[in-house]
Amino acid sequence: MKVKIVDVAREANVSVATVSRVVNNIPLVNEETRERVLEAIKRTGYKPNAIARSLKIQKTNTMGIMIPDITNPYYTEIVRGAEDVCGIYHYNIILSNTDFNPEKEMKALNVLVEKQCDGIIYVGKDLSEEMQKELIDAPSEVVLGCIPDNSGFLSGVLINNEAAAYELAIELIKMGHEKFLLFFDEVEEGYIYKERKKGFIKAFKEKNIDFDDSRILEAKLSLTGGYSLMEQAINSGIEFTCVCCFNDQIALGAIRKAEEMGKKVPEDISICGFNNFWISEWTKPKITTVAQPMYDIGAISMRMLIKLCEKDSDRTVNNVYVPHEVIIRDSVALIKK
Repeated sequence: MKVKIVDVAREANVSVATVSRVVNNIPLVNEETRERVLEAIKRTGYKPNAIARSLKIQKTNTMGIMIPDITNPYYTEIVRGAEDVCGIYHYNIILSNTDFNPEKEMKALNVLVEKQCDGIIYVGKDLSEEMQKELIDAPSEVVLGCIPDNSGFLSGVLINNEAAAYELAIELIKMGHEKFLLFFDEVEEGYIYKERKKGFIKAFKEKNIDFDDSRILEAKLSLTGGYSLMEQAINSGIEFTCVCCFNDQIALGAIRKAEEMGKKVPEDISICGFNNFWISEWTKPKITTVAQPMYDIGAISMRMLIKLCEKDSDRTVNNVYVPHEVIIRDSVALIKK
């Protein structure tokens, strides 16, 4: 038979209101009575009604996380970082995959709000005006992951994508490369796309390297996307020595196709990725990439969110830029002149 709060009150010889105060951690009960109630809860096996408790204290200890795709290792690491922090502070998580689909994003946000999540982390490649407005108006606290809110209403945790792409390009140019292709995301309007493109273009212009948009090929951010783009690039007749990919999965697919078409990596074609997906240093060749601390992005975002939910932080909006690192590995070769 299910134990009710009245059973605990009877066991501890106190009122139902006193048991409720102990359960909800309301500081109106002396220590001796509190201990007696806690012992009664243990003896009876009483489990507080989480929904009723949340209605009373206006807090569910639940966080929502919206990510595009849990199968992408980039987002998996972000979730793990956020979840580990939640464990420390005794919060639960509701996770939603949005598949880069605006309708799914809106539906997911509505579900998280209906579930009365105390806070929500929104992770994406871009922040549309519609989603920006919905997040700002949401009753839950909100922190962005990987993107900023340029309106100044929401805080975010991310890397400086423009600087990261610029630094990677400069290192490749130092190695003698001048003929580049970019294998990028097919969703051109994304924030991250634009920032990385700006970084590459800045480096090319600075070093007087000819480059135009015909050298940007686009596909889905996947192994198959990189695979198909490499076939397209080789068959196009465009001269290139180095391919810079939007992520490491595209780079992996590109390497596979290049080798199938009789090209050696890096002797014939140098290929680099982005994000430092763990398998990138276990492939042959090991992939040159830009490491960004995905775990830390998730952990810092969640710490910021919990502070907001627990009113342990002022309302100052700020973007936290975490460090990135250019890692040169075997997939890029020096050009001998």
